[in-house]
Amino acid sequence: MHGNLVGSKGWLARLARPAQRVWPACFAAFALSCAHNVPQDVSTGSDGKEKGAKPVTMENGEGHASGIVTYPGGDRVDWRLVELPDKQRGTLNLKLTWTPPRPGLQLAFDVFDEWNQPIVQSQKTSKKRSKGRTREATVEGAKGKYYVRIYAVGRGDAGKYRLSVDFKEATAGPTFDPLKLEIPDPPKLAAIPEPEVPCDENTTPFDPKNPACKNICPVTGAPPGWPPCKDKCPTPPDVNVPACLATMECPNPPDRRVKKCTAQKFPKCPDPKSPDVNNPNCDNIKIPPVVNRIIAKTIQGSDVIVTIGAGSDKGVAPNWNGTVLRGDSDQPLSGGDIKVVRVDKAVTVGRVHLTPDQLLSNPRVKLSAP
Repeated sequence: MHGNLVGSKGWLARLARPAQRVWPACFAAFALSCAHNVPQDVSTGSDGKEKGAKPVTMENGEGHASGIVTYPGGDRVDWRLVELPDKQRGTLNLKLTWTPPRPGLQLAFDVFDEWNQPIVQSQKTSKKRSKGRTREATVEGAKGKYYVRIYAVGRGDAGKYRLSVDFKEATAGPTFDPLKLEIPDPPKLAAIPEPEVPCDENTTPFDPKNPACKNICPVTGAPPGWPPCKDKCPTPPDVNVPACLATMECPNPPDRRVKKCTAQKFPKCPDPKSPDVNNPNCDNIKIPPVVNRIIAKTIQGSDVIVTIGAGSDKGVAPNWNGTVLRGDSDQPLSGGDIKVVRVDKAVTVGRVHLTPDQLLSNPRVKLSAP
């Protein structure tokens, strides 16, 4: 560790302060929003690596060491060196106790032999994380040197620790030839994964790339076609979203797809001869008939070809039908159906199965759209 700490306020302040060269604005080291941005070794000293391990002084088979480790402060690991008496073998007991700046924070340690082989990991002495502040480990048949790696377990963990070492010599022969062992580097502690960013319908800005937002339809900010919003109307409403059509106010200009856009919200059908399909007032509209007189007639076989004084300038079309009216009334004359033959600009020519005398007495014709 770096220097001596005087008083409880000093070491607590250090644990609560993340590495200054990373984020000076983070004043609470255990708030995840800051802690997860501090690399675990940004502020570690020489004892943060195995080759800088500080020796534990042994007297009569016992030794003690103390220090501080803090993940939020960028000093996650301390290494300690335990060197047993020469040519002695026995049982090595290690005990780690610590005081955290707040309840529930956890420390642990690993033990490696002098060839970097992992020997044992510390075990909790309490099943409750909130109360466990002690870890222990035992190395049977211990001899030579051992390296102890003390570390903060989680991203927000830290504590002031005390490592107690107790060695009891026993008579035992070597169980392996050290000269035949391969010596690998000790495994590096993996960084703790960053916590998931929460997401709900009020999250701003909405991030569709966040896995937590996968099934969320936000109040605002959903990308076009966002699946969770399929059956929800956004704010402001969008006439192209089916879920909005039943609840949104009628827009201007009105859209007949919107439920609140009643026929009264639309103008009168401007052209019955060419009705607007988007205007409900044009639905099933009837084109007014045209009434005019027969201005000429020609006998052709059993039929009479009549010329009526109204043509395309009055809106008459070739697919229209005609009927001879009785006298001055609006009642059709029996047998007076006219088949339109031709429509000119000012006249319409048709064929009818009546006599010239009947047409002379009944000269009025009504032309109607289909």
